[in-house]
Amino acid sequence: MSGILYGLAPGVSVRKESFGLLFYNAKDTNLTFVKSGDLIDPEYLWEERHESEFYRWGIRANEMTRKILAQIVDRELVVEKKSL
Repeated sequence: MSGILYGLAPGVSVRKESFGLLFYNAKDTNLTFVKSGDLIDPEYLWEERHESEFYRWGIRANEMTRKILAQIVDRELVVEKKSL
């Protein structure tokens, strides 16, 4: 299956909080809070997963999930890879 894979960047960990996700970057010891609600399960980021596994809700929630994934990729907390 071709598409995009998402997984945590090296040195980054994540856990679930009441507001969404809390990322810890060991490289610079920064904490990053992401208001994602229940849209993204942190376990999905612990190993590379195909993008389709993140889109399990309705159209509107899936669009919000896409935006959150783009945001955490831009912040270099998550790595986005093209799969063949």
